[in-house]
Amino acid sequence: MSFVPPSKIDMIKGFLYAKGLRFIKLNPNSRAVAATIGKPDYVPVIGAQIHEHALTVAKADPERFFYKDGKYCVAVQLYVSKWYGFEQPMGMAPEAYNYEVEALGGKLLKTKKHMPSIDQSDPLIKNPEDIDKVKTPIKIDQGRIRFVIDSINAYKELTGNPPSAFFCAPFSFICGIHSYVRVIRNIRKNPEFIHKLLTWSIDEVLVPYLQLLKKETGANYAVGADAWAAIPNVNKEILEKFVFPYNEKLKIEAKKKGITAVVAGTADYCIEDPKNFDPELMKWCWYHEGKALFGRPGIFMGMGKTELWPIDVIKEFIKENTSMFWKPPVIASCSASFIRDSSPYEITNYVKRIIDNLGRDGHLSFFLAQIPADAPPINVHSFVNASKIYGKYPIIENLDEIEFKLPEFKSYEEWYREEASKGRAIEYE
Repeated sequence: MSFVPPSKIDMIKGFLYAKGLRFIKLNPNSRAVAATIGKPDYVPVIGAQIHEHALTVAKADPERFFYKDGKYCVAVQLYVSKWYGFEQPMGMAPEAYNYEVEALGGKLLKTKKHMPSIDQSDPLIKNPEDIDKVKTPIKIDQGRIRFVIDSINAYKELTGNPPSAFFCAPFSFICGIHSYVRVIRNIRKNPEFIHKLLTWSIDEVLVPYLQLLKKETGANYAVGADAWAAIPNVNKEILEKFVFPYNEKLKIEAKKKGITAVVAGTADYCIEDPKNFDPELMKWCWYHEGKALFGRPGIFMGMGKTELWPIDVIKEFIKENTSMFWKPPVIASCSASFIRDSSPYEITNYVKRIIDNLGRDGHLSFFLAQIPADAPPINVHSFVNASKIYGKYPIIENLDEIEFKLPEFKSYEEWYREEASKGRAIEYE
């Protein structure tokens, strides 16, 4: 799975390399393809959600970063991502859950140093009759929609990659515009209204919003964020009745408008205590989240305590869902607290363990679902460094033979000055 829409050439190169044509030179996009369907040259760290961390590392201006300058926001994230060595640096507008609700008139809670959040105590739609008071569709001059458009265009300009958009998935959107507590309560007391709200969100808000982004940026590929639809925020019944059908509806309606829309985070398994892990529910979640991302079963380690997930259960899932034409890919990660609080040695050992157990036959990549603002940079560099050292194909039989070394790296300030002096970075300060 790629967070950058691969070109046909990259798709072909990645496919052929994974099937054994090793003379082909991979780039980050074709490497992501190869890692999904087979063996690339090494296990890639595709990217990371890095918003507040990038802001902190680059000592950027929060007001400009979050509210005023889409190109500045993208450039900060892009260059911090390049400094770390991520394959596909993410430069999206930071708040995938806020922009649509804000544009329609929803209230935000703002701080000086962190991204804002929706005010769940005072939602825009409190009662069923409030739907008729919300004016749709979203327009370019509402809220920070111009900021979002500028960020997409800046990413296209600065990377040369095709543009991609980010949006709030239907269930998470109604949790923003109606509040999570009210959504859960009305699923029990007034399910007809929740169905109506979800249909309205797709037909009147989200698909027209994606059309607007496509018109202004050319983005015909979009990734929807759906953290509110993670376990244990929701259960299987809610997912089956109120999430999966509407994600599919959004996908179909967007396709009619020439937009490929996928959703990330739906059914993400976020139980934190290993004593409460349910292997069968884990497999069920992986199956459905994988189908949303890949179109077939696969594992996306998202926001949970994934470093504690049982490897044997993951292996069982892969075996149970492997066919002649498909082996479930794994996009591995670790929790935000693990990347922040662990030692470089512990992080390296975790990456090594994942590669040793899940990456020998390919179909493995990494994506850091969230790097906290105060995570030590040495930890992130250690994660990326370990993936390249231990994940180089062919992977040696005993990874313990590779000596552990702390990665060497220049400070971000020194690295950025050198890149800017060579014309490989814009002066965004």
